[in-house]
Amino acid sequence: MRATITIPDERLEELMDLTGAESRTAAINLAIEAFVRQAKLQRLLALEGSVDILSNDDIEALDASESGGLWDGGPRGGPRG
Repeated sequence: MRATITIPDERLEELMDLTGAESRTAAINLAIEAFVRQAKLQRLLALEGSVDILSNDDIEALDASESGGLWDGGPRGGPRG
């Protein structure tokens, strides 16, 4: 997508220096990617304590109870036998 934007020269030069990008487009794309990554991380961190996540031990215990204890937890993930 093409867009016309106004960015102060000093800010764009600093961005290019900090990112090591050789073009303005590359520097802006890197900055956008970094911003999106950081925003997603902040959203995940905001969920802390609001979502229960099972440990591997809990998951294996559930698998064992659902399979009648036939699960051996081996590397192939198959039943004992």
